[in-house]
This record gives sequence, structure tokens and C-alpha cells, in this order.
Amino acid sequence: MDIKKFIKTAIKVAPFVTAAAGVLSLGLSKYEEKQGNYSREFSDVENELKAKIDEVKMGYGKEN
Repeated sequence: MDIKKFIKTAIKVAPFVTAAAGVLSLGLSKYEEKQGNYSREFSDVENELKAKIDEVKMGYGKEN
């Protein structure tokens, strides 16, 4: 395969590879959120977010 065919093929395949990587990243992000790990989406406020979630969970536990 010469270089021109390789470049043309790479240009055609690149959007599919990018889309697949995006879908996998989103799936991993949602999985981590279900596990209670918010560092991927909210890295700058992760500690405050975890503290607030724990506070809300404790509040629900007292009402039941």
C-alpha cells in the first residue's frame, strides 16, 4: 500500500475511531459515577461534591 492510499484510508477511518473513543469514554464516565467516583467529570470540585452527597444520604437515612 503506498502512502497516498494509507492517508486516504486514515482520513476515512478517523471519524469512526474518534466516535468509538467518545462512546467508550462516556460509558466509563457513567460507570464511574455509579460507583461514586466523580473525578472524571468534576475534577475541580470532587471533594465538595462527595461531601454534599454524603450529607444528603445521611439526611435521608434519618428521615426513614
